[in-house]
Amino acid sequence: MNRFTCDGSYEADLKEYTEEILEKSGVSSQTAEREIMCMADEGNTVAAKLYADLVFYKKILRRNPYREAFSLYLRSADITVDENGAWTCGGVSYPLSFWTIGYYLVNYRRESFLQKCEAIGIIDAMTLTQRLATALELATACITFINVSGAINLVGRILREAAKDEEIFKALLPVIRETVADRDFPEISLKVTSCDTPAQCSAIAELFFATSAQEGYVYACNNLAAREANRIIRMSREGRDNEFLKECIMKYIHYLKISADKYEPYAANRLGLFYMTGEIKGSEGKIIVKDYIDTAMAKDYFTKATVYPDANSAWSFFNLIKYFHKDYDNNIELLNEHMDYIKELNPAVYDIAMEL
Repeated sequence: MNRFTCDGSYEADLKEYTEEILEKSGVSSQTAEREIMCMADEGNTVAAKLYADLVFYKKILRRNPYREAFSLYLRSADITVDENGAWTCGGVSYPLSFWTIGYYLVNYRRESFLQKCEAIGIIDAMTLTQRLATALELATACITFINVSGAINLVGRILREAAKDEEIFKALLPVIRETVADRDFPEISLKVTSCDTPAQCSAIAELFFATSAQEGYVYACNNLAAREANRIIRMSREGRDNEFLKECIMKYIHYLKISADKYEPYAANRLGLFYMTGEIKGSEGKIIVKDYIDTAMAKDYFTKATVYPDANSAWSFFNLIKYFHKDYDNNIELLNEHMDYIKELNPAVYDIAMEL
């Protein structure tokens, strides 16, 4: 029995937020943000989660944004952690926050925004396996109540990590059997078989990634594209079946395209490079496949990577300048603008761009 429960009261909170804030003040106006803070103070679990998001993404400035946001996510999920590290859920929960807290536990001081964040004592007090086990409980609890593609992807990430490390797999096996193995997830039309070995765990992880990707979750698509990239690189080195290689390349394009078409900068830039140079890059190296080169498509995807910019977008501005330099020859203003973007988004890329 999963200890993270939900009594369904969040539905009334969601209705209150929709009627009192969303329909009257919109999504991102200052008025709406202030009202969200006030509604959260009054105990609305949905508003508490939205308040946490505003702090997490630094729409509201705080000295320790990630620590403060974590506390708000715990409040939204009706979770308390006592001085002995015991987690308790009261059930007056917004289940979307289960996923976000699980995301914290997996990524804290390891990846994403949380890689270099301030100290969060509750998480520091936990071992890695405790964090992964709790995150797995939280993510599966979230899926039980609402269909959240990010939570589906998070389950896949945890299972993939367990499959790659025998000690982690052994430590997590009881929780995996309790939360995932031999279980139906009707909310996402998924049926999971037994999980007694790392190989089975890896296969189930891929199943969750595929389900999340079908829901259009960009990071699941990126994970699956990375899997195909490594498979392509291995097969190319081994001289494997050419038809199957082509099939894997089409899957690589397919997953990156889903993500890139949702303006995810990393995927859009990788797809741009693929169409520009034929490059397929993975954790096991890279290869060049020139049969698919299409410079017009490359430019489209490099440009798409700059629409909703993050640090990866700096590489796309760099690639636009590098491969489409004629666009800048008589437009110094555009060149300066794009160089300024590179400097702001990723100073390390700026140093490289200065050498072009």
